[in-house]
Amino acid sequence: ERARDYLHKTGRFIVIGGIVSPVHDSYGKTGLVSSRHRLTMCQLAVQSSDWIRVDPWECYQDSWQTTCSVLEHHRDLMKRVTGCILSNVNTPSITPVIG
Repeated sequence: ERARDYLHKTGRFIVIGGIVSPVHDSYGKTGLVSSRHRLTMCQLAVQSSDWIRVDPWECYQDSWQTTCSVLEHHRDLMKRVTGCILSNVNTPSITPVIG
């Protein structure tokens, strides 16, 4: 909530949603609870939010994914859902831009 409020106050960004993406079990961190449980905990944590959602995609992959590939997944999903091109707000574009 604070991050969204801050970004709105800068006047440079319009936050249209938040995504929680629990990491795959093979990430390798010692003591990491299973993705099934982390996914459930995340879903419970955001159930009252009207703008944050949990995306299970990363948990369901065959192996751990790099941060870059996870961000590409979310970018492509947003592009399909909104029809917008995700880019830097300073980049001239005739297409709506999401910062």
